[in-house]
Amino acid sequence: MTLAEWAEMLTSEPRDGTTIEAPASLGIARKVDEIHDARGKAVVEPTVRHHPVATELLAIPEALLTRTHLRELGLERRAVDAVFRALPIVALPGYSRPMVRVQDYIELVHRNTFRDDRVRPIARAS
Repeated sequence: MTLAEWAEMLTSEPRDGTTIEAPASLGIARKVDEIHDARGKAVVEPTVRHHPVATELLAIPEALLTRTHLRELGLERRAVDAVFRALPIVALPGYSRPMVRVQDYIELVHRNTFRDDRVRPIARAS
């Protein structure tokens, strides 16, 4: 496929009449489900490599969570910092991102969940 053919494909509408919407941040890039080779035959693009999201990792006790995963779970930066201070850190040689184990994170949340059977500790203002 030549550059001109690629540009034409990005600017034209799909053959089935539907329109393709793309965020403005993507510029002229469009989502393309299939491309056509020189003979006009449709060639399906290989799927994008799937990286497990944080909710999928929670089902695997041996998995490791990064700060980004904890943000995906809805924790704000201060909560993420608190998790990393409270749990043992996994630091792999040659890799700069610290991680925590899923089983440790789940246990921390369970240990600090206060229901009707426990009273939540309150820090006194000094």
